Amino acid sequence: MNTGNHSFDQQKNKTLSTIVNLFYLLFTLAILFFANSCVSKKKYKQLNEHYTNLNATNDKLVEQYNLLAKNKDELEQSNKSELQKLNTELQAKLNALESSNKMVSELQAAMQKQKQAQKELLNKITNALAGFNSNELTAELRKDGKVYVSLSEKLLFKSGKYDIDPKGKEALGKLAGVLVQQPDIDIIVEGHTDTIPLKKGGELKDNIDLSVLRATSIVRILSVDYSVNPKQLYASGRGESFPLATNSTPEGRQSNRRTEIILSPRIQELRKLLEEN
Repeated sequence: MNTGNHSFDQQKNKTLSTIVNLFYLLFTLAILFFANSCVSKKKYKQLNEHYTNLNATNDKLVEQYNLLAKNKDELEQSNKSELQKLNTELQAKLNALESSNKMVSELQAAMQKQKQAQKELLNKITNALAGFNSNELTAELRKDGKVYVSLSEKLLFKSGKYDIDPKGKEALGKLAGVLVQQPDIDIIVEGHTDTIPLKKGGELKDNIDLSVLRATSIVRILSVDYSVNPKQLYASGRGESFPLATNSTPEGRQSNRRTEIILSPRIQELRKLLEEN
């Protein structure tokens, strides 16, 4: 509310009342003068009625003026309150937007940091396994942000067996030398086979059994022999369910008989940022 305007209106109202009252005073004196000058009673009565009407009109106008002034003050106060409310809501939304932008920036930075760490991990693994041929093992960083180390069956196992060959154990040792320095990753060991059924009557029921036991053998070697933290290790047998190539050719079946060691970054930092926000 504009205090100066309100004071001006009050002064204006007071002045208006003073002028009107002075007018009525002069009018009354004039009536008295004419009355004393032998003005007819009829004329005097008309003048008195006119005075009464004017006085009533004045009171009504003053009342209307005061009501308008009051409405004006209330409107100004209401507008001021509404403006303050809108400003408060706007500031709250701006604060929320700023907080959201900050969270997005922090998440992007954390994801970029994680991505860079995975690239560095891949480089270390590639260097550690440089002595092995590409048909024995491969390492790559895929779109899902995980590093995949794929080891062929002929590097690790004899056909239909789950005991690890010496050369395969050597490769696992070199890989473990990198993994023990990576406490912030999960290590999933997946066994895969082709579609050729196992011979009946053996200790293994099927390809799923074989893939599971091969995965657990590798987990055991990594944790027991090479001191990789067992809390980071997971064994999984996928059998023939996820082939890389056709099982209708010897080359395709050979590609499918593999073990994949999947290195997945833990997302504690990202989860912590989400929980904090």
